Amino acid sequence: MNNAFPYPIIIYPAEEGGYVAEVPALKGCLAQGETLDECLQELRTVQAFWLESARRNNQKVPSSDEGMAQLRQLVT
Repeated sequence: MNNAFPYPIIIYPAEEGGYVAEVPALKGCLAQGETLDECLQELRTVQAFWLESARRNNQKVPSSDEGMAQLRQLVT
């Protein structure tokens, strides 16, 4: 799996234009950008902050396997 995104991501077009990308395994971890590249770059940053904050606050960080299981539930 790509180290930039150790968790599955979902990307969809934003109603107002551009794209939205989210990491379902990391509640509230999402980003928006005018282009797909901009959106993914922003998501990398947001994901890094999310993980850093969770670790700093001793919150549980899901494994990538847990992230895959959650994505499977969303699509079934």
